[in-house]
Amino acid sequence: MENIKILMIDDNENLCSMVKEYFSTHSNIKVVLEAYNGLEGIEVIQNKQNEYDVIILDLIMPKKDGMYVLEEMQKRGIDKKVIVST
Repeated sequence: MENIKILMIDDNENLCSMVKEYFSTHSNIKVVLEAYNGLEGIEVIQNKQNEYDVIILDLIMPKKDGMYVLEEMQKRGIDKKVIVST
């Protein structure tokens, strides 16, 4: 099985750490990138598209929310798998 690389976008840094720790015991899944608000998230999504396979996205965040991120991905033609959390 191929390794799955996750980009996690969530303003709760403790939750990001917990998810990262949880997946540290899984050899095939790893949180490789993190962002803590929607603006930072869309920059990482755009600029590091080849470094992750799936996005875990919080809907409620400061600066720009998860809906903004999803809309920007659509406008920019970025087709990545997204798991929405809240």
